[in-house]
Amino acid sequence: MINSISFLNFKSNAQAIKNRDQQNIDFGLNTSSLAPLSKDTISFKGTVEYKAAINNSVLCADIHEEAFFVNEWLKNVLEKYFAADICNENNPTGGIEGVYARVKTPNSIEEKISDRIRSALESEEGIREKIFSPYNEKSIKKNIRDISGGRIVIRNAHDGVMDKVVDNLCKMILEERLVVDEIKYHKSPSNDVEQYFNEKQLARITHAANSIRKANKMPLIKVQTVRSKAGYMALHLSIDSTKKPDGADDIYQNFYSELQIIGSDVAMLKEIEDFCYKLKKGLEIKSGNIAYAPFVQLFLDAWNMQDKKYGNVQKNFTDYTIAAYIAQRVRRPSENKEDDVRDWAYKYPTIKECGFEGKLPPILDFNILARIKRDCDDLYYVEHHAGEILAEINEKPKVTE
Repeated sequence: MINSISFLNFKSNAQAIKNRDQQNIDFGLNTSSLAPLSKDTISFKGTVEYKAAINNSVLCADIHEEAFFVNEWLKNVLEKYFAADICNENNPTGGIEGVYARVKTPNSIEEKISDRIRSALESEEGIREKIFSPYNEKSIKKNIRDISGGRIVIRNAHDGVMDKVVDNLCKMILEERLVVDEIKYHKSPSNDVEQYFNEKQLARITHAANSIRKANKMPLIKVQTVRSKAGYMALHLSIDSTKKPDGADDIYQNFYSELQIIGSDVAMLKEIEDFCYKLKKGLEIKSGNIAYAPFVQLFLDAWNMQDKKYGNVQKNFTDYTIAAYIAQRVRRPSENKEDDVRDWAYKYPTIKECGFEGKLPPILDFNILARIKRDCDDLYYVEHHAGEILAEINEKPKVTE
């Protein structure tokens, strides 16, 4: 079993490098004879160790660079159909906070690959169709579908705003002849929460996607509704950029692009919750940069705390996260965008507000975690801009008596 998965070698990656240079196709493993790996079979220490064992950083850096072409295309398409509705001085009633596009960093691509491999090997369901080559460019692009990513953040995801968003989304799909490969709706676990999209709106999006798929003689798709375990809410669309609309040139490079549609209420909490999620999964923050060591240490110390007065800290924190997302969803956006900056202490639902006072150490309150993160962000900025900061200081006139 272990010999069959030759790329995974925690003692030496020499064989992995050799395999990477020689391999031009997926594994070619005879998975019919493979049983799920036991966690006792090998030392499973987390995604960080898998990343070091796989050692495909050069390939991931190359893929990162290539993705800028398709991401620029994605950004232009999103701005074409949604930028007119962005809330700003000229359009104060706009329902959209912003339209964004980004390319995963090389380190993030490595982590995603490593985490997928780790999850597949540790899965009790076996590894058939879940595992892929971490050394084959085409295989990575096929399986990691958010290397190129876009996000539409809706400022006020209530009332009739979502109908306008669906109008623009369907128009974009149909006019740009976009091949949507997957529609996944992350739904709140609470039935009492106002969901972003109703069944009619989801049906409209699906109909637009299937119109293009039918024209391309492709199988039709359905919405995959997922009850989020952590309370996260968003609509994710996987756009198959390998299907070049109207004979587009080679900038697509066989990439998929993930489009997220999310409300500003949930997006705000997601930013800090992502840090916690990564650490719980054994992932690094900012490639393990030392600036974030305080956040890592303080969170993990609290997360792993064994204190009878708090009970099950990990379960309580998960429940608090769900409650916080629900609380965020029912809040309306402030009319004054500066509120969140001036009054950051009330930016997120507190442990007390969500009913977990006495059940969690105070440091796990999202407001405290956000402050720790903010200080780490400052350290990270100074580390990467020290020269610029000193240059600015040196340019200032000296104070003379």
